[in-house]
Amino acid sequence: MSQVAAGSISVDGDKLAESLRRVSPFMAEKGRENLAAVYAESDGSILQLTATDGYRMAHLTVTLPFPAGNYLMKAEGVKDYAFRHFNGAQVQVEVGQGDELDSIKLGDVRCELVTTPYIDYPAAVPEVFDVEVIIDTKKWIKAIRGSGAEVVGIVYSPDGCRMYSQNVQGETIGCDPLPVQMFSGPEVKLAYKAEYFRRALTSCGPTATIQVVDPKKIPEGKPNSTLFEAEDYWHLLQPVNGFPREVTVTPKDREVLNLMEEALKSVKTGEVPGKLMIGNGKFYLEIGPHLTVTQILVQEPKIQEVKEEQPDDEHAGETTN
Repeated sequence: MSQVAAGSISVDGDKLAESLRRVSPFMAEKGRENLAAVYAESDGSILQLTATDGYRMAHLTVTLPFPAGNYLMKAEGVKDYAFRHFNGAQVQVEVGQGDELDSIKLGDVRCELVTTPYIDYPAAVPEVFDVEVIIDTKKWIKAIRGSGAEVVGIVYSPDGCRMYSQNVQGETIGCDPLPVQMFSGPEVKLAYKAEYFRRALTSCGPTATIQVVDPKKIPEGKPNSTLFEAEDYWHLLQPVNGFPREVTVTPKDREVLNLMEEALKSVKTGEVPGKLMIGNGKFYLEIGPHLTVTQILVQEPKIQEVKEEQPDDEHAGETTN
């Protein structure tokens, strides 16, 4: 890796730490040495940071003084520095002399450098996208967190985006609509690891532009990539194979159906007295004589409790046995 001798440069300690925090979660934890690192490129005033684990890639551009050159910084030193706080103080970033450097100092942290060349990361970004969506990331993140999903299937559609949540057993556990601020392109369906998708949105900030390639246009054996963009930041995420079964039941509807399944089982086994009436696209479940009636409409599930009739005035003082 070619280096430019730069001596020592004074840097905003917190700004550098924050920049590293935004990309460092996406470097590899193990495996290839050059992926368990953060790649820094600097012209002296503009710093670019890149990290990838082979499935995700984060890239940040920030205006920040930094020794000119390219530095592939090992994970241990990056993490040590990134989670420190400097209370607005300046730190010195120091590099040695010569073309082959073995470390760079970030304040008091000595960060070892990887000598293996970094990957050609710009080549991983698709040249043409079929779908573009601008979103409020908080609303999408809330939907993912509330689903408890292992995998999320996203339908990018001009009729409205929606998310199918799949649990670790492979069962679809709900469907949620996803609000968008702007949409262009055809309908495309892609599935992702839920936690990876959530973290990609989180790293973008309040808003993000999501760009998608139609998987039908990707040559067999070639990876597909979804691009998340925010100001001075972009993130690539690889989809997973398969798509959750598409159901029309929301997580809230699912909770109601679970309760109804328990009620039906109780009546079926005789644990609770009740009767079932079916007809005209509806069925009624009565649990206990004259106590509670639960109605389910096939087209639109609803639960409603029928109130007991009030006694007539002439029998107001009587007690019903």
